[in-house]
Amino acid sequence: MSSAATTTFHSNADATTTAAAVQKVLADNKAKILGQAPDGTTIDFQTKKTLFNWELLGRAITTPAASGSDVHLSLDVHHNRPPALMDGVKNKKALEKLAGQIQAAIG
Repeated sequence: MSSAATTTFHSNADATTTAAAVQKVLADNKAKILGQAPDGTTIDFQTKKTLFNWELLGRAITTPAASGSDVHLSLDVHHNRPPALMDGVKNKKALEKLAGQIQAAIG
């Protein structure tokens, strides 16, 4: 079973506004930015370690769409951390929480 979790959602806001919301949520969650496209539409990040989870590696990609923009998110176990049996379930839950925070930030 894979530990990677992915999701995609649509925003009615344009790609610039949506990418700014993604950046704000990552900053609020104290994620470390590992790399970023100049326009902010692709962001590679690392979540912070919590009591129950190691750091996770993630990517957020914001693309323009016909009536707003689409956001594709992915999270996976950090390559320097040992895998665990429940990683896939925990990563999916963390990803759903992150997606909800971004959607709330967009308004």
